[in-house]
Amino acid sequence: MIFNELRDVPAQHNKDVLLDRRLTVLETRFDTTLTMLPNKADLSELKAELKADIHGESAHLSKWMAATAITMVIGFGGLILTMMSRVHGA
Repeated sequence: MIFNELRDVPAQHNKDVLLDRRLTVLETRFDTTLTMLPNKADLSELKAELKADIHGESAHLSKWMAATAITMVIGFGGLILTMMSRVHGA
């Protein structure tokens, strides 16, 4: 029903029709929204996926941190050996 079609209806009946129409629209929106919300199974599946992703990234970062630490130890060791050989050679 279009709003202009409702102008010919008496005032009280017009309000009732508009209220019924608004209520129907709201019920339809709520029914549509409720079906799109995640349920408990969806959330537990998402939680499992996130845990797996976090553990994978943690392992990846641990490897990079270990490689960086080893590289720094080797680099500083070489720097110290070079400085010691220069000091003793001079």
